[in-house]
Amino acid sequence: MSSIKDVAEKAGVSISTVSNVINGTKYVSDELKYRVNKAIEEFKYEVDPVARSLKSKKTMTIGVVITNINRIFFPQVIKGIQDSAAKHEYSLTFFNTNDKLEDEKRFVQMLGNNWADGIILDSVADTDDKDYFEYLSALGNSKKRIPVVSLERRLDTYGIDSVVVNNFHGGSLAARHLLDCGCRKIVHITGPLSSCIVRDRLNGYAEELKKAGLDMDKAGIMEGDFSPLSGYHAMKQLLLDGIDMDGVFASNDQMAIGAIKAIRENGRMIPEEIKVVGFDNTFVASIVEPSLTTINLPKYKMGDQAVETLVKRIEQNPENPYSIEIPINLIVRQSTDLRGDKNWDLYGW
Repeated sequence: MSSIKDVAEKAGVSISTVSNVINGTKYVSDELKYRVNKAIEEFKYEVDPVARSLKSKKTMTIGVVITNINRIFFPQVIKGIQDSAAKHEYSLTFFNTNDKLEDEKRFVQMLGNNWADGIILDSVADTDDKDYFEYLSALGNSKKRIPVVSLERRLDTYGIDSVVVNNFHGGSLAARHLLDCGCRKIVHITGPLSSCIVRDRLNGYAEELKKAGLDMDKAGIMEGDFSPLSGYHAMKQLLLDGIDMDGVFASNDQMAIGAIKAIRENGRMIPEEIKVVGFDNTFVASIVEPSLTTINLPKYKMGDQAVETLVKRIEQNPENPYSIEIPINLIVRQSTDLRGDKNWDLYGW
């Protein structure tokens, strides 16, 4: 096997010049670059990535830790992460926590031990877990800091960059739309209430009802786990309990689709008798029958911006942490208005 020394001798340059050409660390004239690259090609010299990372302290690897890969919210987020990482020549390592904090912490520690250059984290930690967030903000050691970008929740107060949406505003948009459609007996199927994201959506919903002079009926609040089955069972229970309703806000599209199935099995018409709003605007929202009104989160853009933010932190290390908020909007389909959009959204799947 050829060595960097062989390449240097063939090109008539120093080993450091060969290293500078390979790594782009210092300016090298076009003539010397040509000679070095020609020697590399002749010898079929390949850089040892392990030795390179040990010397440079960079592995060109980003760790991505997400809550549950089964949620159809994530594919477009991951696509955005992949495309942006490829543009910056970073490779990716993915971990799925299944909503378990102990697994999340283990994966983060593993990435830290393996000197990942940075981590994109969709955390399930409780909002008050101050020690853990301070640990994340100081991840690494004296030789190498490993920055973290938080996905979906703001952690800039802990010195951690974040890419988020305004979930309170999203809950408010959903409730306001149902109210504007004439609904006055609205129920809400939440995700896991341990999640600050879910609580923000619930609070936005409750605030909008309060503005309209309506009390939030606690009997009309059912907790799900983001799966379609949990939405189905939650709606079945609400119907069994005899809860009078004319509108449903589910905290994600998958639970909304489960709720639609239960409503239709009960012989109720959507949207004539009960109107349904979801959250996320995943691909199934446009193909379910009736098509689902939902809050649109630009998922691809979230993934893209998470990488852009992390790369900027790795390569430039701005003085202050910051939070990027991705705008969201309501998409009206036929689960709330028969005149709503019924076209399939074929983008991204």
